[in-house]
Amino acid sequence: MTIGKNFISTQDWSKNELDELLQSASDIKKSPYNNSLKNKNLVMLFFNPSLRTRVSFEVAMNQLGGSAVSLNSGQDSWKLEHVEGAVMDHSTTEHIKDAARVLSRYADAIAIRCFPSMNSWEEDRKDLVMGSFAKYATVPVINMESSMHHPCQALADIMTVKEHAGNLKGKKLVLAWSNHPRQLPTAVPNSIALIASRFGMDTVIAHPKDYELDSDVMHAVEENCRANGSTFKVVNKLDDGLKGADFVYAKSWGSAKYYGRPDSEKSVRAKLRGWKITRQNMLLTKKARFMHCLPIRRNVEADDEVIDSSDSLVYEQAENRLHVQKALLNLLIGGGS
Repeated sequence: MTIGKNFISTQDWSKNELDELLQSASDIKKSPYNNSLKNKNLVMLFFNPSLRTRVSFEVAMNQLGGSAVSLNSGQDSWKLEHVEGAVMDHSTTEHIKDAARVLSRYADAIAIRCFPSMNSWEEDRKDLVMGSFAKYATVPVINMESSMHHPCQALADIMTVKEHAGNLKGKKLVLAWSNHPRQLPTAVPNSIALIASRFGMDTVIAHPKDYELDSDVMHAVEENCRANGSTFKVVNKLDDGLKGADFVYAKSWGSAKYYGRPDSEKSVRAKLRGWKITRQNMLLTKKARFMHCLPIRRNVEADDEVIDSSDSLVYEQAENRLHVQKALLNLLIGGGS
């Protein structure tokens, strides 16, 4: 059913396919070693740093009998061009259309990690690097985080939520903007909002004024909730969002209003230091579980006593990256076994 399909966003897959994937991940978690990917090869191309993503994919391939090759773009490989029709007389050496076609002849799947430039919102939201690989590769392309989406993280997140809540109908997940010294991409918040709403959770996004997520993503979240009979709400006060929450997902992201102008945003962020998850505001919740994708700026995004508490799921989320990615690889290149 899913053999040969790209995995760019969870929105591209049916709910049945996502359910199948999560069930497979749960089964794999109980029995982590087999040879379902024997003689299969994954090539991973990183335009940006990674810890959990790189290690979890390499370990996943190894534990399933396959192999993984990791490349850092511009260091282990040539610097790549993605603009169609580019006259390549500047710093880039090879076009993605050539790299994607060549790598497709070596590997059974290609995984890409490409953060936004954080210079132009209109350009970054097009996700051109990921789109170019998806267009020109002839094997499945897996998104290891792009300008707009981080679907593997979202899968691990919803698996973790399901392990603790079972039936997600009526459960409230709050995506809480948190302060950070830098402008960050929106891929993680986009993805958790999309998948929580897809699985019928009452979804709340709490963020300061001017920190709205992409309008197309917001529309999709609203439609997901409507289709699943759940609620969707946006609030501009952290405490208002936290009331009655079952899960609190802290994550920072940059403002489109100040996109590409981090110096202009600094004075704004200086006034938003109260947007931090503390033990005190967690008391407003329904004994909620705390979530974050990691890495986290301790005592800036959330206090140590929240991150290190028995209600924190951050390490379970990280572990589940391994299991959902094994399930994904099996479905895409292992025949679904």
